[in-house]
Amino acid sequence: MKDYSKLPVKGGQWRSTEESVGQRKKLAGGLRTAGQKKKSEPGKPLVSIVTIVLNDETNINKTIDSVLQQSYSPIEYIIIDGGSQDNTIGVIRQYDVDVDYWCSEPDKGISDAFNKGILAATGDYIGILNAGDWYEKDATEKMVEAFQSDPSLGVVCGALQFWHGTEREFICQSVPHLLERDMTVTHPSCFVRSEVYHTYGLFGEQYKLAMDYELLLRFKKQGVKFAALNIVLTNMQHSGTSEINWKKALDETHRARKILLKSSFFASTSYYYFILAKRFLRIFMENFGLNSVIGFYRSRLALVKKRRP
Repeated sequence: MKDYSKLPVKGGQWRSTEESVGQRKKLAGGLRTAGQKKKSEPGKPLVSIVTIVLNDETNINKTIDSVLQQSYSPIEYIIIDGGSQDNTIGVIRQYDVDVDYWCSEPDKGISDAFNKGILAATGDYIGILNAGDWYEKDATEKMVEAFQSDPSLGVVCGALQFWHGTEREFICQSVPHLLERDMTVTHPSCFVRSEVYHTYGLFGEQYKLAMDYELLLRFKKQGVKFAALNIVLTNMQHSGTSEINWKKALDETHRARKILLKSSFFASTSYYYFILAKRFLRIFMENFGLNSVIGFYRSRLALVKKRRP
């Protein structure tokens, strides 16, 4: 299995779209296949946004619309579909004259899909927005302003607004300086300078759930500079599906810390059991309806504070 976290980029350049994606594509469309390719404009760098999707015909249009309605331009929008069997491709085709590139083919998992999108991107900055999530209208504009204000930045992130149906639930801030302890950055709100992927690699395919944590921790340990904006950039439905595999995700974050932090206390077995115990305690309180205690912990004691909107 190829480890994309250590992927070299020949000659310091991206692989061409034809090399990285085109040879394997089964279905493809978008402006790029019609010979139209976006570029940066004077004072306005090109931003690439990647969406990965699999069988989400109900929610993909909301994600696409949020990208197309951004207050900033130029934006290059890339959609990577994992071979959907529902009407997801039918929905995507409706945006054929708006989306820059989309392809549909089976993949080897989330990391593989992310990497396909990154390898197809040509922008100065790259954001990843999963199907079902959506940006605030000025998210890209605020991100570009942050990068332009400090050319040394490698990653810009912000807050993530969780929703329960049509109701705002809570806002989760990004706290990059605590990444050694846990996933304290909201990955859907992240934008990465493309040069960072050139230098430090892509998502590791050996991670099935915590690939975003391993990637960001790797960047941080290599000295990449982060900036956290104290504003909501991205929205997500709090469906609870991510809770199903929480133990496997916890094991993967521990594995990443052991590899990247080595002798640190946060890579130790003791710290792993501490995190595990905290999670079991939360589950216990949820089962007994102690939601007020959980709310107090999230807003006052948690590493990443979650506040009400």
